[in-house]
Amino acid sequence: MQLIIVESPKKAVTIKKFLGKSVITLASYGHIIDLPKKNFGLYLKENKLEYRYQIINWPFIKKLKSSLKNFNEIYLATDPDREGEFIAWSISQYLKKKKIYRIRFYEISKQALSKALNQKDKINLNLVEAQKGRRFLDRIVGYTLSPILWRDKIGRSAGRVQSAALRLIVDREEEINKFKPEIYYQLEVNFGQFKAYLLNGKKNYFEKDQYEYLKNLERNLKNKKFFLKKIDKKEKIIFKPTPLDTALLQRISFLKHHFSSSSTMFLAQNLYEKGIITYHRTDSFNLSQEFLKKIKDFLQDEYSPPRKGKKGFSQEAHEAIRPVYLKKDLNLTPQEKKIYELIFDHTLAACSLNAIVEKINYFISPEKNDNLIFQAGGENLIREGFLKNYPFKMSFKNLPPLQEGEILFPRKLNLIEKQTKPPSPYTESTLIKKLKDLGIGRPSTYAEIIKTLLKRKYIEKVKNYLKPTERGIKVIDFLKKVYPEIIDLNFTAEMEKKLDQIAQGELNYEKYLIHFWQELKSKL
Repeated sequence: MQLIIVESPKKAVTIKKFLGKSVITLASYGHIIDLPKKNFGLYLKENKLEYRYQIINWPFIKKLKSSLKNFNEIYLATDPDREGEFIAWSISQYLKKKKIYRIRFYEISKQALSKALNQKDKINLNLVEAQKGRRFLDRIVGYTLSPILWRDKIGRSAGRVQSAALRLIVDREEEINKFKPEIYYQLEVNFGQFKAYLLNGKKNYFEKDQYEYLKNLERNLKNKKFFLKKIDKKEKIIFKPTPLDTALLQRISFLKHHFSSSSTMFLAQNLYEKGIITYHRTDSFNLSQEFLKKIKDFLQDEYSPPRKGKKGFSQEAHEAIRPVYLKKDLNLTPQEKKIYELIFDHTLAACSLNAIVEKINYFISPEKNDNLIFQAGGENLIREGFLKNYPFKMSFKNLPPLQEGEILFPRKLNLIEKQTKPPSPYTESTLIKKLKDLGIGRPSTYAEIIKTLLKRKYIEKVKNYLKPTERGIKVIDFLKKVYPEIIDLNFTAEMEKKLDQIAQGELNYEKYLIHFWQELKSKL
């Protein structure tokens, strides 16, 4: 008999369903050890790092020890990421004198499980050290800075990634508050079926000081005939999306259904544990060759190899998030169904042809005045491609078919006054995109970051926008004075690179942590 240890009880049930009586499954319910809650747990002694873990899951430890006598071979099948590797390592500390194998799979299907069992591996200690490094860094920053915030009654906690995310939200609010709108004008001619705008060089708007000039033009051009001088047509490719990584799933889930990042990850976890999507914590855009063959047969003439996105650390090992089976009719809750269909449709779109549109521009002048040029733009869809499956509908502005030299009679001329707009506050979707673009945090941490900021009352949600509270603004002002590096976006992104180097075996995590800790102490 084989014992397979996973993190989630749902996952354990699904695996048992596929592998049957030949295996016994046991769930750890997440981490079994952690740094202590009531004290630091980290110590610097003579330039050496010491740490103490405590058991946080005694029921699992007892169940594990009572089960061991029945098994010689034990398979650690915790999640295939840094946290999962750390959990596998921590369980292995209680499995002395047993044959221990690390197995990894990115979808819960019979084929994937059988393949994993035949590819026995060892625990990746580089990943374990990277996870230790991440946890220890967060503890060092939190335990060093948070007491200062408590003492001065400013806030409840500071964090390595949390504070950088808060800074983005506070800085955006400052931009909005300092913004001064500027007036500009457009001269519009309405031909009924379409509208055209007077060009100012390559722009179609004019500054405030050109108002009188435009007002005179508006009066003088009334009841004038216009001529279609030139038609410009160009084909343009609309590129299909990349396959889904975690950050992109969170973003499009918010845009499509207004689900928070936490809700999205909870629902995706359920779908993964039911065995109907691949692992949902990934920064990879890869799709397996086996799946690509299936989807090629499914899409037939509409198939096209998926685009490659910017590589993340786990690119080579993980797959992107995708459906395990190419079918939609599954027994799911209404909310699970929304996320599943989003993943299903997006994956089809990512493997379909690019769309092609014909961009059309009409250049129009009033009679006897070739110096004034009005422009009307539109698109005609030539090839639908991925848009057939894409979960977001795109609309195209069509122009009526006209010939060069045609005479046109305007229905109305309008001098339109407009104002420049301030930048929008961050939503969960735009904040996640910004964090990912800057290389701050990891996709699997974004939901927890936003959740923590809301829980600490550093930010609040106002009509789906993330706005800083007075407390959040005070925290950032304080950190700018006390320890500006922790909210320096480049500094925080550089820390993520260091953690990746640890995970790849290129950097000793203990030396890096000691250096960081000593630097922090000297500054405070």
